[in-house]
Amino acid sequence: MSRPLRALACAAIAVVGCREAPPPEERPIPAELPSAERESHRRLPVEGAANLRDLGGYATSDGRSLRWGALYRSDALADLSDADVAYLGRLGLRQVVDFRSEAERERDPDRLPTGPRVVLLPIAGEGLDPRDLQDRLLAGDVSAEEAAAWLVEGNRAFVDEFRETYGTFLRDLADPDHLPTLFHCTAGKDRAGYGAALVLLALDVPRETALHDYLLTNAFTEDKARGLLRMIRIVSLFRADPDDVRPLFEARESYLGAAFAEIDERYGGTDAYLRDALGVDAALRERLRANLLE
Repeated sequence: MSRPLRALACAAIAVVGCREAPPPEERPIPAELPSAERESHRRLPVEGAANLRDLGGYATSDGRSLRWGALYRSDALADLSDADVAYLGRLGLRQVVDFRSEAERERDPDRLPTGPRVVLLPIAGEGLDPRDLQDRLLAGDVSAEEAAAWLVEGNRAFVDEFRETYGTFLRDLADPDHLPTLFHCTAGKDRAGYGAALVLLALDVPRETALHDYLLTNAFTEDKARGLLRMIRIVSLFRADPDDVRPLFEARESYLGAAFAEIDERYGGTDAYLRDALGVDAALRERLRANLLE
């Protein structure tokens, strides 16, 4: 997120209000809780990231489930507090995958605990870097239809234009030495959202469940998005209409659905796409299952 929009985001949090998190040692880790309590703690208790969550618990078609504490997805980590970083240190992360562009990383470097290796898998393109949209947002020069179209096309582009990147991401997860892994982009919904969906599909989690996980972004970021839209309207001197800008801050079924449709149209389905486009064959998928499922 560009500095002006980051400033807006901070102001948005102040507008909607936030509750100070407890000390890092008192914050719950989902994998350490009784199984019945984990789902209600899927979103991790940090102050500086709204969309940091555990991917555990999702059921596969054969009745297994993704291990809690193995994979985490998130939005940007640049605004984590010292206490947040200390809490992340308790997760025992071995790898952090960053899907942001070089420019995004330079503007807003991650704040991380010591220990995990950092893997840079940049995904850049129209509508994916908030800096590219900043001037148009503040000028009120974005329509709702155009904003939604950017994200539909962006999700379609993930399928082919970044197949090498996502193939590398999945192959890395087949190595048990790389877990737990945290992967993220800026908003934690598009680049990271597609990555999360691919992991779930490769493990034989149904598409409906992958879509459910994708749409959870809306629940976790609703307050922040509402405040941010309000502040954009003010800073743009009321030229920007929140209803026009809103599609950029939401996860919509049509966005990820566009990627699924592209997979089906070009490859005939998920299995062929994973095998032929991403190099994730049956043997590698079995290693992923052994590594990530219980």
